[in-house]
Amino acid sequence: MDRPIEQIAVFIDFENIARWAEEVFLDFELTPVIEHLQSRGALVIKRAYGDWSRFAHYRDEMMDNAFDLIQMYSVRAGKNRADIRMAMDALETAMTRPHIRTFVIISGDSDFGALVSKLREYGKYTLGIGPRQITHRLLVKSCDEFIYLETLLDESAMVSEQAATDREAGRILLRKTLRALGQRGETPVEAARLRQTMLSMDPTFNEASFGFRQFKDWLAANEDLVSLREQDLRLYVVLREAQEREIKPLTAKSPVPPATPAPLADSPTGLARQYRQIFSRLKMAAADFSTRRDVLRDIYRELSDHPGEYTTDSLLETLRERYEQQGFGRSKTMLRHIWQMGFRQRAFGYGDQPASVRTPVWLAPDIDSESAFVRRAESGFVYAIIHAGLEVNLEELAAILVNDADQADYIQTLLNELEARGLIVSENGHYRLPGHSAIPFCDHPALRPICREIEQVQLPENVTISPEKAFTLAKRAMIQRSQDFSASARSYLYACRIQWEAVINRMQGANLEDLRWLIASYASVRAGELSQVDKDYAQSRTYYLAFFLLVQEDDPLWSRMRGLINPMLVYYWANAGRELGVDVSSWNLSAALPAQVAMHAVTHKHAELVEGWRKRTRELAEVNPGVLKRVVEQIRHNYPDQPAYLLAADAIQRILEEAKQPVLLS
Repeated sequence: MDRPIEQIAVFIDFENIARWAEEVFLDFELTPVIEHLQSRGALVIKRAYGDWSRFAHYRDEMMDNAFDLIQMYSVRAGKNRADIRMAMDALETAMTRPHIRTFVIISGDSDFGALVSKLREYGKYTLGIGPRQITHRLLVKSCDEFIYLETLLDESAMVSEQAATDREAGRILLRKTLRALGQRGETPVEAARLRQTMLSMDPTFNEASFGFRQFKDWLAANEDLVSLREQDLRLYVVLREAQEREIKPLTAKSPVPPATPAPLADSPTGLARQYRQIFSRLKMAAADFSTRRDVLRDIYRELSDHPGEYTTDSLLETLRERYEQQGFGRSKTMLRHIWQMGFRQRAFGYGDQPASVRTPVWLAPDIDSESAFVRRAESGFVYAIIHAGLEVNLEELAAILVNDADQADYIQTLLNELEARGLIVSENGHYRLPGHSAIPFCDHPALRPICREIEQVQLPENVTISPEKAFTLAKRAMIQRSQDFSASARSYLYACRIQWEAVINRMQGANLEDLRWLIASYASVRAGELSQVDKDYAQSRTYYLAFFLLVQEDDPLWSRMRGLINPMLVYYWANAGRELGVDVSSWNLSAALPAQVAMHAVTHKHAELVEGWRKRTRELAEVNPGVLKRVVEQIRHNYPDQPAYLLAADAIQRILEEAKQPVLLS
């Protein structure tokens, strides 16, 4: 007998979610959230609450997904009105529709904690979804299960500093849960029940946050902690430390095979593995080869035929609708990943406006044909390989990029074009980034002080030089960060030096991309140490600027460090006042956004503070104009009727126009 389809009701506090998404990502894309929920069951009720005159540009997408748009006027003046209406509708649904068992509450507002608790009293399963940055812990703990929105938007913090701590927390939760079950004599435990027990102990647990599609895959990746056995087509789990004592009652039919050791990085197979990791990280695996090529060609044709008539968002929506009519299941998320291939290689132009999903877009002036556009977009993968400091194997790259190892000549063409654009250089048959030192990006003036620190630091005796040791130290630094800036900075510095030596000596698994991540992490912590602990605001500026030089929007580090970008910019600007002894506590820095701090600085009565802020902004414009353009875009979109904010946007725009052409990190 077929299992009945789960009936699901979805309620979105759109004001809460969209404002967060616009501040962080510039827009909110609903499709990935809907796709995840549809995999769980039938969405029989879908309601979103907000002032739809404010969010008019989302109405089409919401209606395409069959949402009922509940209009709430004057949201700012009566914030709780939307909350109350949404809570009333959810409770009414729970009481009048007993067949709906699962309720999804999408918000970060702690006020909904009471609603979730009441729904659970009615026997409903509650799934919360909200942004990590703004979701109150009370709401998280109230739910049966909670998923951070960044995971569903494919902005998983899997590679971020926050998630590295989360990965360790996940392992601790696994161990704690199995020990508790073991004390009750309930191990080995079936994997499905183990996961449910872990969720009851921590509703935020989700293997997808760590990059795994299935729970069993995550368990297999943690076989240093657990032993896995299959019996009667079911997977059972026991703590490895208790294996001898607790595994005996179970007669295993077929053990889950242990993870295959990673091949050597300098072998063709090892290179292919690392190539595929980068291919996946760039989201190029979101579509198969033929789909990717079709979409790239369609993007070229539309922009060639209608230059400046589309924005990114309107073009992708046009293509999505066209594909839907043609019977192709190509989501907007997939289209955006393909679009990003061209964006990273600057295949688009935005006139004199900041790059944005709402800015009119053209093809870059040097793109003169469809084939040139496709090559430009696909060359980003080859560039990322060299950016990571990996050797180039033409056949392996061709097999991954175009599904044909015999297309080595195509890869060579991409290399030649990257070299002609000055993004890479060839030397004795090897390709590398431009620069004279062994670590090319350290040639930039903004990074030289940090690179000297790394070269000069003395490692403790008997320290093993290996990428694995560097990441062990980095993991320790991540945990130390929230408790002790100084200890965290020291651990990061040692990790940088070890990875540095591993890269220079071309050790297995060592690459430039991970070194750059470690240096950016060290810069962020050292900036915090100088700013928050030593109160040396002037000296901290060196580390803030190094961080922003490394973390560019079209660079792989952007997604790895996304969670730090806003707070780093907030404190970098606020330190203009602190350096002068001005009290900026009223700016509420722990919760402030860059746009708010810029507004406070520009309109401050202290003239020296205003000038100090302008100086810091000019320095930032030299190393990372993109992050400033994002702030301008956010202000003009989110605060169009607030003169103080517009003054800040105008001030930043003038500084960008006055700044000399920045020396971009290749």
